[in-house]
Amino acid sequence: MKIEEIKDMIISSFHEKNNSHAFLLSTNNIDKALNDVLDIVKKVNCLGDGNDSCNVCTTIDSSTNPDVIVVRAEGKEIKKDQILNIISSFSTKPSISKYSTYIICNADKMNDFSANKMLKFLEEPEGNIVGFFITDKLNGIIPTIRSRCEIYNYHFGNNSILDLLDINEEEYALAYDLALKLTIRLNDEPKYSLMADSKTISKRERDEIDLLFKLIKKFYVLKYENIQLNMYNDLEYVENILDSITTTDLSIIVKRIKILDNIINEMNIYVNRDLIVNKFFILWE
Repeated sequence: MKIEEIKDMIISSFHEKNNSHAFLLSTNNIDKALNDVLDIVKKVNCLGDGNDSCNVCTTIDSSTNPDVIVVRAEGKEIKKDQILNIISSFSTKPSISKYSTYIICNADKMNDFSANKMLKFLEEPEGNIVGFFITDKLNGIIPTIRSRCEIYNYHFGNNSILDLLDINEEEYALAYDLALKLTIRLNDEPKYSLMADSKTISKRERDEIDLLFKLIKKFYVLKYENIQLNMYNDLEYVENILDSITTTDLSIIVKRIKILDNIINEMNIYVNRDLIVNKFFILWE
């Protein structure tokens, strides 16, 4: 579904009084998604014709609307106090808008305390309170929050395999085929067989090995998103990637993404490529 179709669908749901109380947007551009959400909030709450005379719209544009709270991470995480501020601020009816609206950017950065407070808030929804969660790491949102949201794939500009993987033509030529072949072998090959690949891979340049692991991680993220949201079924150029991963067990996919995350981080810290590549195959499950 195209971005504009999603926006129109959400706006129409409010006009038809059958809207969800919480929306989760999985996106590849947090800032652009936030701008679109603010536009949705304006159209849902506008008291006029969307012109400059509408106090709701002008205050949303100037970030002074008392009924709209945008939350971003403080440091590396979204803290419990930020969620408590939403709850306390929306304990009364909206001041000038039809709805009290909170927007949480990079919602995957909620720590355990903030996520649990938000979960409790979601479990007792008020009719005039609406939430938008925006994330580029869907698997970073705890399942109990995801299950209470209307989820949309809100990706921008994925018109080619290069856009989807966020790589250029040179990087594609350098590592795509190898990443795809290795991903296929990682499905069910025994460890002793996979270990034979480690020496071949570790001989490559560090940047190339890093790109290889990042592409395999991206393949698994795409597989996860497709299982959850059927996001890529209509894109023929993604078929090979989705088919390269045979498991549909989300718990296994998440574990493998975490392994890849750790290996990618270690590539930036440690010098010995042989040890890192060997560790990858040893940890893989």
